[in-house]
Order: sequence, then structure tokens, then C-alpha cells
Amino acid sequence: MSDAPTPKVSVVLRTYDHAGFIAQAIESVLIQRAPFPFELVIAEDCSTDGTREIARGYAERNPELVGLVLPERNVGHGEIFRLGLEAARGSFIAYLDGDDYWTSRSKLARQVGFFEANPDCASCFHDVSLVYDEAGLPSGTVSPRLAEGRFGIEQILMECFVPAPAMMFRSEVARDLPPWVFESAWIDWLIHIKAAERAPLGYLPEALAAYRVHKGGMFSALDRVSQLEEDERFYARLLPELPGHRELIERCLAFRQSQLAIERLGVPFDACVVLVDPLHEFRPYFNGRHARNLPRREGHEVTELEAIRAAARSLPAAVEDYGAQVPAPGRTAAGCYVVVPCGAAAWLEGRPDLRDYLARHGEVAWEDGSVTVHELPPVASEGPVKGSRGACRVEVRLLRGAGDVPAAFLDAPASGTLLPAHAVTVAGWVVGPDGPPVLVDFEADGELIWRAPVQRERTDVVEAFPSLPVGRPGFQTTLNAEQVRNGAAATAVAVFGDGTRLPFAELSFGAPRREDEAEARSGEEPAGP
Repeated sequence: MSDAPTPKVSVVLRTYDHAGFIAQAIESVLIQRAPFPFELVIAEDCSTDGTREIARGYAERNPELVGLVLPERNVGHGEIFRLGLEAARGSFIAYLDGDDYWTSRSKLARQVGFFEANPDCASCFHDVSLVYDEAGLPSGTVSPRLAEGRFGIEQILMECFVPAPAMMFRSEVARDLPPWVFESAWIDWLIHIKAAERAPLGYLPEALAAYRVHKGGMFSALDRVSQLEEDERFYARLLPELPGHRELIERCLAFRQSQLAIERLGVPFDACVVLVDPLHEFRPYFNGRHARNLPRREGHEVTELEAIRAAARSLPAAVEDYGAQVPAPGRTAAGCYVVVPCGAAAWLEGRPDLRDYLARHGEVAWEDGSVTVHELPPVASEGPVKGSRGACRVEVRLLRGAGDVPAAFLDAPASGTLLPAHAVTVAGWVVGPDGPPVLVDFEADGELIWRAPVQRERTDVVEAFPSLPVGRPGFQTTLNAEQVRNGAAATAVAVFGDGTRLPFAELSFGAPRREDEAEARSGEEPAGP
């Protein structure tokens, strides 16, 4: 490759034991269509599965494009990456792991074009498609799928949202990397941070690569506790390097320690985790568990927490994203775990109502200098037919046919409808042989629970019964189904002027089914960011 023209882009491909994947990764580079010269530097770290032989074969067949970095012994993921960067000659460096691959022939051209149009950016990245296991099965998920076009050091410090196969950066970023960077497990994250110290990170909202999630992946092979412990070391190393961002780094560290507390507690995956984050900085992620932020609105914290607890009672079990290191004996299923990082402690101290609520309804399950976790049991399913968020499913049974006399009909609610239990609209009409009734009573368990006057005009009913003194036979009211005992029915009874009482419909109010819970939540604003 020494006789080849100086490349504009160097693709550094780091690989170890990727024999089942490496060919796809290399082909996705060689097939690139670019109006400039580029090179592929394969840094292979003494694999045991034949990866080196595959890399050599590609270099022999493509000597003008492919160069090899082949240490005589295994040097580790950091040193092999450093050696690959050292061999790169291009003005821009693109990175690829041996188990990932690109999905667009114009990937390199698109990113170089971005740099030419945005000379103030030090790095740029794009979306990737997530694929699973050796077969590369598509998940349908595109990541990170962002709305913003540029990002600064504050954003990239909080989390590494740049997928590894999407990164391209200017070569001077690589030249200025200090040696300690290559001692970290998260080298790519540090490259983004170092790039962001110089200039913004740019984003192209296009899926141009595939990120493979499999058991042999460097990140996904770690259990969640190990991942978070590595994050702790990462932030601790950054503190002396970035003194101007000390407060933010400390908040990031406290959030990772909050995530660690949930893992070490063994919180079950049918519980809900509530992150107290008054600055609204962090995505409430706890290894796939149901999670929410608090507060959403200042001054409504107790109301919000009550609603979250009520919803948590019927949430389906979540699925963990990464393996758990700690079993979960004795933890509260379907409960809530309120996580208070140390940075939010002062905010909580100023909310006596919320502090009192946590003390009365829960207990401290974890407490150290970084985080406190309050464990709250599930809200009891007691009283009337309250379901999640006060929803109930209404079933209607008419006791008379619309053609009988006296005749009656309910226009609303429709049978099987999911409605708010505290406000069920009931509307219909009743016609007697001598005119409409005066009232409609609603009775449950032999007691009167509500009453509605009959006085609404219904021209359609007048036309349907031309020979009867229909009058004004319509009614509409709001029935509070929370006053009905769970499992009981409310009977609608027409009350005529002569005292005659005619039951004409029954309404049953049941707790929502599991699929109803998702339906009830689908129209609401998410509780987390």
C-alpha cells in the first residue's frame, strides 16, 4: 500500500476473534464509492479463530487499498487501536469494529461531504441499524435517531450516543490523544470528548451502518454491573482532565452510581424505577426496567408519584438489556423504587410533602454517599373499579328492545368501551305509552347512586314512534363509576310520573385488561423525557 496515493480517509478496522464477521466488515469498506482515495488499515490483535488469515487474504488481493497491523502477540484492545491510528495516513479517520459493517456505499463520501460543508466540526456521526447475533437479524431499531444537528462537550459527557461504526473525525484529533486514553475500556467515547473539546460534533440523520449486538461483543458481553463499574472508572479519570466540567461530571458519576444501586439491589423487572432529576438532564435508563422521571411539573410531585405507582401495579414485566450480576430475592414486585442521586438531595429537602410521602409509604432500601433508593410497595387494588389511571371497561346490557313499548335505548356508552371511571357519559332515551318518564335512576346493590332528568328533545325518536306522545324523551348525564362496588352492576330505571318504575339497562364496570393499560397510556404524554 506504500505506492498508493495519499488517502483522504483512513478506515481503521480493529478486530479480534471476528472470523465469522470480518469478511462482511471488510467488504463494506472495499465497496465504497468515493470521489477521493481512501485506505483500509486492519489492526488485528493475534486472534485465535483464523481472523488474521482472512485479513491477510484481503490484503493480498487488494494491496493498493488494504494495509495490515499485525503485532506478534496479543497487545489488548487499547494498544491495537493505538497502533491502527498510528498507521493511518488520511486527513480523516473512520472507525469500524470487525463485527460491525457499513450499509451504504456512500458512507465515506457522505461524511467527507459533511466536513467540507461544515469546516468548524471536528467529528461527525450518523445513525446505525441495530442487528442481532451472528445472523445479523434486523431489529427494526435505528440509533441514536436525534433531532439536533450538532452537539457539544456537555452532551457527549453525559452519555456516549455516537455508535462506533458511525464515527469519523479529523486526524489531528487522533494525533492529540494522550496515552492514558488507550488504557480505558471506552476509547471511542474519549475520542468524541476530545473532539468536542476542539469543536462541535456533527450529526447526519441517515442509517449508513449496522451495529451488531451479540454475546461476543465487547460491550454487550459484559453484565450490567461490570459496564457501570467501568463507567465509574471512566468518570473518575475524567475529573482531573476536565476541571471546568467538574460539576457535570460529578452529576454523571452520581447517576451511574444510582444505576449501580438498582442493579446491586436486584430490583425486579416488573417494578418501576423513578429517577429524581429536577434538572431533567438524564434519560431514566435502568437496564430495560420501566422507568420515569420526577418531577415533570414543579409542585405536583406527590400527584405524579401516586399516578406512577398506580400504573406500576399492572405493568408487564420488562426484559433486561444486559445480564444481571445480582439475583433479586425478596424485592418488591410491581412496586416503585424512587432513586435520589446526591445532586438531587437538596431539591428533595425543599419538598416536605414529597419527603413525608416517601417516609410514610416506603422505606430506604439503599443509602450511601452517592444515592438513596426508597422502596415503595404496590398500590393496593382496593375499593371500586379503579384501574390504571382511573380507567374502567364498561359493558352494557339492554333489558328491553327498542321496538317494545315502553321502549328504551342507550346511545352511550358503547359496550366494551374503556372509559375514565370517574366520568362515564350515559345518554339515551325512553318512551312510554303515555309519554316519557320524568327521571332515570341509577341503582347499585339496591341503593340509588345517581339520578338524571329526562328532558332532551329527540327528533329521531319522535319520527320512530309517530303514534305515541313522545315529548322530550332524551337524557344525558355523567355517572361516577367509582361509586359502584367492583364487580357490581348499575341498573338504569325509568321513573314515570305515575310512580311506575321500569328497569331498562344494566351497566357493568370492570377493571381494565392488560392490553387496556397500554391503550390508556398511549394517548398520554410519557412520564419520562
